[in-house]
Amino acid sequence: MTIGAQALGSQGRVAKPRALTAFLSLLQYDLTILARSWVVRFWFLLTIVGGVAAILLSRNYADPSSFFASWALVLYAGLGSFVALVISTSAISAERPFLGVAIISRGIAPTPYLLAKLVSRSLCVLTMFLVVIGPTLFIVMLQGADNDMSVAGVVLALTYWSLMLTVLVFQGITVSVVFNNTLLGVVVLGVFWYVSLLLLALAYAGELTPQGVLGGLPLVLQGESLMIEVYTIVALGVTPLVVLPFVAVRVFGSQDL
Repeated sequence: MTIGAQALGSQGRVAKPRALTAFLSLLQYDLTILARSWVVRFWFLLTIVGGVAAILLSRNYADPSSFFASWALVLYAGLGSFVALVISTSAISAERPFLGVAIISRGIAPTPYLLAKLVSRSLCVLTMFLVVIGPTLFIVMLQGADNDMSVAGVVLALTYWSLMLTVLVFQGITVSVVFNNTLLGVVVLGVFWYVSLLLLALAYAGELTPQGVLGGLPLVLQGESLMIEVYTIVALGVTPLVVLPFVAVRVFGSQDL
């Protein structure tokens, strides 16, 4: 092996630990910022209050547990999506004024920075969701006056919602890369996201009643889903999670910071 080849090999080995160290440092830093955010804390507290309310309602009313659990998930999809949207869309655009100086002065590569944002914002959103809604659904299943849910159904519903929220975060980070203005990014992605949710609800709603608008969600919680439906939904959720990071990195790397 030539001296030049040895030098290139050593540089490659040094570059990888540096990139990993930068990623972990940025990840820890961003998680610390999110933990101090009043938006995150307020929404987490509000989610706990909503979870307690859902448990109390399921214990004192004769409606099936899947009805209360479905509405809890639907409300979280509507309200929680907005919080996830704001958290992700502001991830990079809010730091634009000093981002270029920070990258140059500290030698931070764009890719570790962007990946750290994707992971930290996803962890934040999923933690707030799973820590509260997960136990809430299982308590509703165990203590509901008329339980019709199954463990497999609850796990599947939580998986669907986790995929949905993660896709939203990835979309928000990508939008934050494209748009320098946070408010514009929130409006653009918000319109796209909520119109998509509305069209999805209209497509699956049986009728305009409290039970009908839930579509097939109660069946999911009851463990009555078809495997072909599960595979299709998971594939539709995983695909953007694979594609969007490449798009965001490509666009972010091509920008003049």
